[in-house]
Amino acid sequence: GTPRAGTLAQPLPRQIRAPARAWRGGIRMKAMKAVIRSLTPSPKKKRGSQSSDSELVGSEGTPKYDLLIYGASGFTGRLCAEYVAARYADKVARFTWAVAGRSSSKLEEVIDGLACKNLPEIVLADSKDFASVHAMCKSTFVVLNCAGPFERFGTPVVEACAAIGTNYCDINGELHWVKEMEGRYGSIAAKTGALIIPMCGFDSVPSDIGTFMVVLHMAEAMQQECASVKAFHHDMRGMVSGGTMSTMMGICNRPVRELAALAPTITDLYALNPAGGWRGGDTELWSESHIPWFDLDMMMLTAPLVLTIVNSRVVRRSAGVLSYGANFRYSEVYAAEWHPLDLAMGLAFWLMPLVVMAAGFIPPLRWFLNRFVLPAPGQGPSRQVRENGRFKLTLVGRTAGPPAGKEGGAAMVVGTIEGKQDPGYGETAKMSVECAMAIVVQKHQLPGRDGGFHTPATGIGRALIERLRAAGMTLRVDEA
Repeated sequence: GTPRAGTLAQPLPRQIRAPARAWRGGIRMKAMKAVIRSLTPSPKKKRGSQSSDSELVGSEGTPKYDLLIYGASGFTGRLCAEYVAARYADKVARFTWAVAGRSSSKLEEVIDGLACKNLPEIVLADSKDFASVHAMCKSTFVVLNCAGPFERFGTPVVEACAAIGTNYCDINGELHWVKEMEGRYGSIAAKTGALIIPMCGFDSVPSDIGTFMVVLHMAEAMQQECASVKAFHHDMRGMVSGGTMSTMMGICNRPVRELAALAPTITDLYALNPAGGWRGGDTELWSESHIPWFDLDMMMLTAPLVLTIVNSRVVRRSAGVLSYGANFRYSEVYAAEWHPLDLAMGLAFWLMPLVVMAAGFIPPLRWFLNRFVLPAPGQGPSRQVRENGRFKLTLVGRTAGPPAGKEGGAAMVVGTIEGKQDPGYGETAKMSVECAMAIVVQKHQLPGRDGGFHTPATGIGRALIERLRAAGMTLRVDEA
C-alpha cells in the first residue's frame, strides 16, 4: 500500500468527496473557477512534477518504468506503443517504458516495429495470475491498459494499481464495469494516491474535455455558469473497433437476469455520480437525442449515438465534481450533413445498437454479424484507412445568464474538437497516451493529483487541452 513516487497519500479533496454540499444555495463562481483552475505545482522535483516533457527526474524508490502499456500486442495497444515511440521515447530524458502482456513473442513483434532507439522492455503478465499483475503494476509509475474487454481482463489491473498506489489509464467504454470498479476500489485508490482515469480514448475524451473547455471559457472569459452543452459528432470517417463491438455483443449475450441487473446503471443518467450527490437538469431518459431529429442550431438531421450512453455519464460526473452549473444539461448526437454518405452514417449509427441488441436474442443474426460483419477483437483497419479517417465534434454551449458587463439573455459559445485520424484507433491511441504522459510528466500539477477515480476533465483538466493541441488536434472555443 505504499504510494509510488509522485503521489500524495491523502483522501479526495472535500469538493470531490461531497459535491452535493457545494450546490446548496446555488453555485458561487469563485468556487467553480477555483475547482477547475489547474492547481499550483509542488516545488519538489520528482516523477510527475516536471516543468516540461523533455525533463524527467527520478528519485530513490521510484518504480522501474515511467509508463507501461498493458495489452500492447493488441491492435490499439500496438498503436499506443508506436505513438510513444514516435513522440516521446527518444525525446524525453531518462524516459523508461515497457510493453506488457501474456506472449513474449507477440510483444517482441511489437518492439520490432517501433521506430525509436529507446525501445521498451518486456513485462509478462496474465490477468488470470494476480501475482504477475501485481508485480507488473508495482514496476511502473503509470499503467496504460489496452487489454479488453475490460470487465473480463481489467479488474485485477485496477485492483493492483489501487492497492499499490500506481496510476492508471485505459481505453475502455464499459460503463457498468467502471461503476463497479469505483465502488470496489475508489476509497483504496484515494488512500494510496493512485490516480485512476478510465475512458481515455474516443470514449470519452472529446466529449468530456470538450465540454470542460466550453465551461472553462464561460467561467474565465464571460464570468458565467454553463446552462447546457449540446455535442454534435459530424464529418466522421473511421471504423468501430472490434473490441467495442465485442463488448456490446458480450453485454447482449448475457442471460436475461444479468441484463436486468445492468439496466439500472445503463438507464441512470447520473450513473457515475456519487449516490445522493448532484443531479442537474437532465431528467428525461428519452429525448430528441435518442430519436432522429432536426437540430436548429446545427441545421442538420441528428441521430442517436450508442457512445452517448457512456460519454454523457462521464460528462455529468465532471459537471458534478467541477460545478458546471446548478441545472447543467448535456446531450450528444450524430449530426448528418446533407451528403448521402453522412446521411447513411447517421442511419447506421441509429440502427447499430438496435441490430446488436437484436443479435443478443437471435442466435443466427449474432452468428452472421460475428462471421461476416464485425471486426474481431485485435483486428482493425489498415494504416491507410486510419490515416484517412477523421472526426469533428462541435459543442454548442449556452450560459446561464448574460456575460459580465452585458445586458440581455444567455450567450452562446461554440467549442470545436477535430482529429485527423480514425477516431477509434489512431486518435484513441493519441488521446490515451497523452492522458498517461500527463500523469508521468506533471502529476503534481494536475487537479487529480491526490488520487482516486477521476474523469479526464477532473483528473487532468486544462493540461490535457494543451497536450492534445500540441499533438496536432484542434481544440478551440468561439463566441457566437
